[in-house]
Amino acid sequence: MCGIGGFYNTNSTNTPLKCLEDLWTGLEDRGTHAHGLAFNWVGADKPVSIKQAGPASDSLHLVNKFLGGNQLRYVLLHTRYTTQGSVENNGNNHPIVRDGITLTHNGVLRNDKHVFSTLKVSPMYQVDSEALNVALAVKNINWLADNVKGSISLAWIDEKDSSQNVHLFTNGGNPLTIARTKCGNIVWASCLHHIEASGFEIKNSFSAVPFKEYILRPDGAIKSKWVSKQRKLANVNTYHSSQYSNWYKNLSWDDIDDFENNSIKVSHPSSKARAKKSTPIPNKSKVHASSVSEQAINDDWAYSDSRGWFMISEEEGEY
Repeated sequence: MCGIGGFYNTNSTNTPLKCLEDLWTGLEDRGTHAHGLAFNWVGADKPVSIKQAGPASDSLHLVNKFLGGNQLRYVLLHTRYTTQGSVENNGNNHPIVRDGITLTHNGVLRNDKHVFSTLKVSPMYQVDSEALNVALAVKNINWLADNVKGSISLAWIDEKDSSQNVHLFTNGGNPLTIARTKCGNIVWASCLHHIEASGFEIKNSFSAVPFKEYILRPDGAIKSKWVSKQRKLANVNTYHSSQYSNWYKNLSWDDIDDFENNSIKVSHPSSKARAKKSTPIPNKSKVHASSVSEQAINDDWAYSDSRGWFMISEEEGEY
């Protein structure tokens, strides 16, 4: 397992440096063999990536050196637990940078060699995660979702799309939580407790639904779309322990979108913690956007600093 996390600045507020330091070191509970970050400033054409062997706590000075002020657009954070590819070859460490894709991955792939062979591309490194870069660059997230086998939670930048957008995805093999802060910025991490323990003031949060792609954009919107016909309940297996392995086992498939609009509540993990279902929010087609601004983050709704919560239609050309 590895740890992934990050911060997206939607409104040019000063970067919460202490929170980012705590988030990065908090992710060390999922790996200390190597660490890295990728960041970009407002309007810059490409993200900058820095990585090396050892725990993230060795590089906290980078947070203050590069991420301060109000011009940071985003930062992707990673802590690595090595499964394939030596940390001594820095190309194996995350973020993985190749073919215009900058990527952080939590999980283990089972068919990375097959992916390279199928797409007729030669690997540059030894790490299995590199196959994800190739799948995204040669094909797309739809192809990746249906053809790359293993456990996958991702955060990536695609320079062909926009170096200002961040993409998030999970196939349910590993957890992924997305949160909105009270000032409108966006934070993600492997688990909710990583975000909570880092000191971010959270407005709302949800577990990413498997086989949806989430796109974080400069206007503050979080847009999601299905990228596969596969369906699976969200993984909230916080500590990779069997006692947390299936919190949502009693929920039906009809509940799937409730993970995003927060009508399903999950308490902080403990030895007796279990998912708790609360009353669903009203049908969005009958409710004005402002009345669901605390809850709605799904296919039909997005958030913008200039517009607040608004309903997305195909005519608007949104993602």
